[in-house]
Amino acid sequence: MTAVPRNNIILGEFLKNFYNPQFAGDDEKSTELIDICQPLAQSAAYYNIPVYVLTNGVSKERHGNLSIEPMDVNPQRYNLSLYFVRWELALNFLVQHPEFVKVALVDVADVEVLNYPFSQVEDGTLYFGDEFKYLDAGIIKRDAQTPEMRTFFEENPRLQMLNPGVIVGSREIIIEFLTVLVSYFNRIQVDRLRGVPGQKLGNFEMALSNYVAYRYFSGRIKHGREISTLFSYNELTSSAWFKHK
Repeated sequence: MTAVPRNNIILGEFLKNFYNPQFAGDDEKSTELIDICQPLAQSAAYYNIPVYVLTNGVSKERHGNLSIEPMDVNPQRYNLSLYFVRWELALNFLVQHPEFVKVALVDVADVEVLNYPFSQVEDGTLYFGDEFKYLDAGIIKRDAQTPEMRTFFEENPRLQMLNPGVIVGSREIIIEFLTVLVSYFNRIQVDRLRGVPGQKLGNFEMALSNYVAYRYFSGRIKHGREISTLFSYNELTSSAWFKHK
């Protein structure tokens, strides 16, 4: 096939020893991590796309197009689940690697590449996977939110819910999005220490990622079947860039 740029990458995270509300006590070793990442890595290898997985507690490894990248991260520093912490690792990694031009942030265990995405990615646009749910969905309503987040969701209950398991864009807008996201949850941690009321986040980043996307990137978002398959439908054939479960 036609050669594709090696500076367009897929980036994911897999953290050990952090609170995971979906899999309490889950603590995969490096070899198991490689197995978990294989469907994603193999699907990306067809298009010569490098896959980087950020993790902790293991050494650096390279397996074909899959790179396991150890990160220095202290679980005791956070009063958050891994679903928030992973975005800070992604931001730090991208800032340290200016050679990467376009990036797909994905859930490494749930996503596979169906079609080459980066030739269609336009600067200044943030591409999301989505679900056939609205912002009044239970996963958002059940999670703790700041007062401004709660007000936003109450005023916009029929916006379609974006899924942060697939986020694609040029390096500039990905870093911009991650910077806002990370700044927001770090500010909440500081405010909680200061005793500011209502400053709490729940187990998952679904509410926060949708709030940041719609609140700060409205007009710069694209989502739908071009980006990802129907969520959790296990579609094996599609014109979408990514299969998400």
